[in-house]
Amino acid sequence: MLAAAPMAAQSPMPPTTPRFVEITRLAQEGYGDSARTVIARILTQTKPTDAAFPEALYTAAAVAKTLPDARLHYARIAVEFPDSPWADKSILRLAQLDYGSGNSETSVMRIKRLFTDYPESAVIPTAALFGARAAFERRDGALACDWLTRGLQQVGNDVELKNQLEYARQRCTPEEIARLAALPNADSIKRPVIQTPPPPAPTPSQVTPPTTARTAASPWRVQAAAISDASAIRRVVQQLEQAGFTVYRVAGPNGLTKLQAGPFATREAAAAAVAKVKGVVGGGPFVVKAP
Repeated sequence: MLAAAPMAAQSPMPPTTPRFVEITRLAQEGYGDSARTVIARILTQTKPTDAAFPEALYTAAAVAKTLPDARLHYARIAVEFPDSPWADKSILRLAQLDYGSGNSETSVMRIKRLFTDYPESAVIPTAALFGARAAFERRDGALACDWLTRGLQQVGNDVELKNQLEYARQRCTPEEIARLAALPNADSIKRPVIQTPPPPAPTPSQVTPPTTARTAASPWRVQAAAISDASAIRRVVQQLEQAGFTVYRVAGPNGLTKLQAGPFATREAAAAAVAKVKGVVGGGPFVVKAP
């Protein structure tokens, strides 16, 4: 997740003040450098005691050029401004970034802090979903299911998020929890690095002349993520493929890789799959046309 545009676009908790909304919009439209210049100037001109300062930091994190920069801003909010309206959101973003980079242990620790320090936060349902994924990965089914239950209790009228929570909670059976508990500790298991071998060179009979027929027949996809971290890319690709999608990798700006699921013959078919893609990888998937 190196560039701010995708980070801002996929965050379920964007800034709300108009000038900060405009900065994230700049980044989303491909003007990341301009967005970072503007927010850097605002941070320089704003005192840390100003009520707007935490949201300015949050915006800087959302449009950060590198993952370490984003983490630094989110962590500063969580540590220096724990009473601000952006502290709980920053902790959740850190947990999501940890999970996306393969650090499920730290992700679980951050979600625990959210539930302890901000039990009434509006981000609790989203935290419950991401925390449960990390907890399941840690073989802690009981914790995952407790969080999912609490998330459902606080989800309110967000039907899409409620559906995702209920879908994840299907794993919360006594048998599944017992099975997870009996597995080796997650710390003793190394994740396999998935390496895709290069395809064999096509024989003359396999060479297809240039054509736009496939694109014309199936021009629609759902963009699931735009990220640069190699381990996160592998994770998302694996999740989408396990869900039955074909995954397309499209080069994006600033070293990003756009991961798109498809193909779909119509925009309507792609739109209908957005909820499923979001249920698999989270974030904010959206419909795109094949390049």
